[in-house]
Amino acid sequence: MAAGLYRMIGSVLLLCGSWLKAEARQEESMPPLMENALENETAGNDALPEDDANWQRLEAYARHKIQLNTADEATLQSLGMLTALQIGNFIAYRRLLGNLVSIYELQAVPGFEPDLIRQLLPYIRVGDDLAPHYTWHDYLHKGDHVWLLRYSRQLEKARGYEYTGSTPAMYRGSPDKVLLRYRYSFPRYISWGITMEKDAGEPWGGYRRQYGFDFYSAHLFLRNIGRLKAVAIGDFTANLGQGLLNWQSQAYGKGAAVMQIKREGEILRPYTSAGEYYFFRGAAATWQQKTWQITILASWRQLDGSLNAADTLQDISATSLVSSGYHRTLTEISKKGSIQQLSSGGNIRYQTRRWQVGVNVISHRLTPALQKEQHPYNQFEFNGAELTGASVDYAAYWKNVHLFGEAAVSDNRKPALVQGILTSLSPAVDMSVVYRYYDKAYQSFYAKGFGDNYRTVNEKGLYTGLTVQVTPRCKLDAYADIFHFPWLKYRADAPSDGSEFLLQLTYAPDKKKRFLLRLNSRKYEENLLVSGNALKILSDITTTHIRFQGDCQYRQYWSFKVRAEYSRYMAATGSQTGWMFYGDIACRLPRWPITMNARLARFQTDNYDTRMYAYERSVLYDNAVSQVYGRGWQYYLNVKYKVNKQLSCWMRVHQTIYPGKQVIGTGWDAIAGSKKTFFQLQLMQTL
Repeated sequence: MAAGLYRMIGSVLLLCGSWLKAEARQEESMPPLMENALENETAGNDALPEDDANWQRLEAYARHKIQLNTADEATLQSLGMLTALQIGNFIAYRRLLGNLVSIYELQAVPGFEPDLIRQLLPYIRVGDDLAPHYTWHDYLHKGDHVWLLRYSRQLEKARGYEYTGSTPAMYRGSPDKVLLRYRYSFPRYISWGITMEKDAGEPWGGYRRQYGFDFYSAHLFLRNIGRLKAVAIGDFTANLGQGLLNWQSQAYGKGAAVMQIKREGEILRPYTSAGEYYFFRGAAATWQQKTWQITILASWRQLDGSLNAADTLQDISATSLVSSGYHRTLTEISKKGSIQQLSSGGNIRYQTRRWQVGVNVISHRLTPALQKEQHPYNQFEFNGAELTGASVDYAAYWKNVHLFGEAAVSDNRKPALVQGILTSLSPAVDMSVVYRYYDKAYQSFYAKGFGDNYRTVNEKGLYTGLTVQVTPRCKLDAYADIFHFPWLKYRADAPSDGSEFLLQLTYAPDKKKRFLLRLNSRKYEENLLVSGNALKILSDITTTHIRFQGDCQYRQYWSFKVRAEYSRYMAATGSQTGWMFYGDIACRLPRWPITMNARLARFQTDNYDTRMYAYERSVLYDNAVSQVYGRGWQYYLNVKYKVNKQLSCWMRVHQTIYPGKQVIGTGWDAIAGSKKTFFQLQLMQTL
């Protein structure tokens, strides 16, 4: 009877909810969840991530849509847009009522509100209820061959490119940045390809380990070959548990998506990005037999690092590891590939319909050994030649509650622990809770655990998130996070405390308009030189950001977006403020294969402490986030011309203007003048 009632409700929603028609997809537009995560990651690490794997995966799904009636949990996780609760609710709904008769039946699944369904529509479909059985011929011919060439350049010459008399420029290469990538992909089955990149300032050759492009990456990846769930050869990422031991793919931190707190997805994934640190190079495989799954991996890589000056080879040691991937100056070039890393590990997992548990092990050996110069703040960090860690992770569903967690230990016997809960308190209210404890001496090379710090060490805290569907058109998201750092950290010469909260109200009066109001406040402790003290002391700092944003689509061809943001920094030394306003416009010309988007922004901040970050639409697969501070204007124009079904090209111009400024930037990246201009050109052919 209950099944019939649910089916009746689904049918009514199907008839009454026909307004949810699939609209023309905004080309190359990230889902809002990914835009927000990219802004937060850039702000947290003060560096723009180069990992575009999630974006590549979504574009592949746009061409080869996910069949909802046969999709398993791992496939739904790979979208990166659904929480564990939503995935569990969907699978339970499908198990209870059978296959979906229409895509609009998703409105009957708990947790699938209309805004989420609209974001999913480009990547999913309903039909062909039988699971496909592909042959090797299908593997090799049903996918897409994609060639991508991207050229970028800053038009103004930075100080590092200038010759002074007989002294050569510090940057030994040209200001050109070039990315060339070929990839064949048949989503969920096979992928192979090669990526080549040269960053601005890097030479094409003539120096140690410089052969043409600065970075090369290649992979072959197979899925679902009998009992072999995954086989990786070449470059790949390994993602274990909740990221305490090893997580090399992108991972969400705190943000407006308050329920996106769990690390999830398949352990092995192909590496196809241009970042030069977070991946393994070697071979790996996942084998599954009924409820048991085993993964093994082996990798050998050459990492960048600084070596000490020694009289004999036996006395050489590494003093630091470098993850930036830049090889522009002689010093940076000398660090390239100077450290060898041999890694091995694996996972054993037992999984049933409602719960799973896994055991993970990872071991690394460095040659030469790492011996950092000792300071009070880093005395607990890893030194030596070998680092081994192990962990146990689990996930379980119980009624409307999802539990997950991981407990890890490094070989110095120092622990790291994370425990989370996702639950539906009512049909309109969901809650998330995460407790984490990362010992000050816990050690791992590739950890990305959930927390306030970008490193999974020296932190304990409690996070609570809440999302309330106030009305069908109005949603409230909020979180509060209290954290403590038991030992010294960057810019804090003593143990310190902090807290952060966020409150966001989203209102969507119809399918073409969306407005949000966000308040984000963070309190923490940092070294400051306060009047009356000769030395810096630990003082309270409070930062506040208030944001209003509106999105609107006009007819079929136009869309608009505006954002106004206010920033405030308060400390014992005084307070500073800042603001930013921008307007975006995007259009698709009727009867012309041309799409355009542009932005005009105005900003003013008292200093760097009141800086703000804003995601920008750029050429396909280019992660673009603006960091603005000072006083100025900013604009960009991005044009795409689709030559035919296979070939597309993009051109983008981006400029920031600081009226009255004589020098922009610092160090070797400083440029004379008041303008900073970037130019990009991209070609992509899909066969």
